Amino acid sequence: METVIQNTITNHKIMLDQHCKAIVGNQEMLARTIHEFVREARHLSVKEIMKIIKDEQRFRWLNNENMIPNYGTVKFDMLCCVDLPQLNGTNKRIYLNVEIQNNIHPGYSLVTRGIAYVLRILTTQWGRKYDDKNYDGMKKVYSLWIMPQATKRKDGDVDVYKVKKKGRMEKKKAKKIMTRKNLL
Repeated sequence: METVIQNTITNHKIMLDQHCKAIVGNQEMLARTIHEFVREARHLSVKEIMKIIKDEQRFRWLNNENMIPNYGTVKFDMLCCVDLPQLNGTNKRIYLNVEIQNNIHPGYSLVTRGIAYVLRILTTQWGRKYDDKNYDGMKKVYSLWIMPQATKRKDGDVDVYKVKKKGRMEKKKAKKIMTRKNLL
């Protein structure tokens, strides 16, 4: 009986995961998601974004398996890149990763895993978008994590994490921190 219950729970999670991917992958839902969460797309209407998604020249689903020799394979739920027209007449390419996470307490920090996924996507751009002579060619990555089984208290919440300069430290204070004694 334990096995039947465990298999039912596992099958339920797999079905939930597949249904969530189908909903988020729907063109209109994906356009709404991009409109709401991708800063470079806020000036575009949902209809304009849907047109971009339908255009194979400006939107592509990418291979969701990322293998780095000696480091293993990561399988993304959904990964795409999109070229978004900007108000100044240029296009800005962004990468979008969407993850459906059913287990909100997997035994490790989901934030750390999210950062690792973003770093994987950035790493795959090496040699094509940027190299050791041009790091500015690196394209922005957005990683959205949807948790369909979040607690009632967290239901509907959006947590935002980003890499951002925090501030500036005075030379005097920095020197004090960087003394040999503190570094050892």
